[in-house]
Amino acid sequence: MRYANKEDERELSSIMNDEKTEVVFGKRKVKVGWLKRATLRKYSSIMVENAEESQVTCKLAAVIRLNGYFKLKLFYPFLWRWYYYIKQYDDKVLLPLIAEGKKKVQLQEYYLIMMLSHDLRDTLQTMTREEANRMLQEQLSERKAQ
Repeated sequence: MRYANKEDERELSSIMNDEKTEVVFGKRKVKVGWLKRATLRKYSSIMVENAEESQVTCKLAAVIRLNGYFKLKLFYPFLWRWYYYIKQYDDKVLLPLIAEGKKKVQLQEYYLIMMLSHDLRDTLQTMTREEANRMLQEQLSERKAQ
């Protein structure tokens, strides 16, 4: 069993306190905090739905910058257009913001919760023994691949 070291404790403290990291964005410094669920949901929908590739990076940067349900609802349509049409930011300017946003996602905990909740479903109890064994084999092979 691995025990937490100082680095792990610092990261946990950063998550719990929602500490922000400064990123140089254009000519200004912008603070990026841990991404919230609404932000991740909006980020995913942008990646799936957008056909206009040139606008995607501005939309993603706006989502990371706003990072919150109400901010996204109120300011997102204006902010991404500000970045795209008025400021005309290119990918070189947007990259540091998007890269920092990628670091601020708590995926490991999310994956663990999904894996644990999958095993607790009551629909698994109605499966035949063959189906349950096949499903468990698939899960084990996926874990080994990761």
